[in-house]
Amino acid sequence: MKKLKGIGIGIVVILILIVGYTFLPQTVTEVLDRGNPFISQEDVYVQIDEHQPKKVQHRYEYSLIGYTSDGNEKKVNFTSSTILPEGSYLKVDAKGSYVKTWEVVKSHKLPSKTKEEFEE
Repeated sequence: MKKLKGIGIGIVVILILIVGYTFLPQTVTEVLDRGNPFISQEDVYVQIDEHQPKKVQHRYEYSLIGYTSDGNEKKVNFTSSTILPEGSYLKVDAKGSYVKTWEVVKSHKLPSKTKEEFEE
C-alpha cells in the first residue's frame, strides 16, 4: 500500500512539473532551455516583416516565425537595440526558446529549403 502511495505521489509531482513548465513566463523557459541537454541548438532564419516591434526598456522585442535549414517552422523571440529594416533576413542561433545570438544575412546565404518557405 505504501509503495502504491509513493508511486501516486511521484506521478502527481511529475504532472505538476510538466504543467508548471508549460505555463512559466517566457524568460524562465528561456533559462531552462539554455541549460537543457535534451534540446539541441539550431539556426533559424527569419525575415523582418511589417509589424512594429514592441519597445521594452530601450530595446525592441521581435516575435517572428522562421524556418530551420530543413524548412521546419519555428517561432523565435529576440531583442535588438535598434529597429531592424523591413525585409531583411536574420540567422538566429536558437536553443528551444532561448536565443543566443542573431546576425543579418543576405538572401543568397539562406539554405535552399528555407528560401523556398519565404518565397511561398
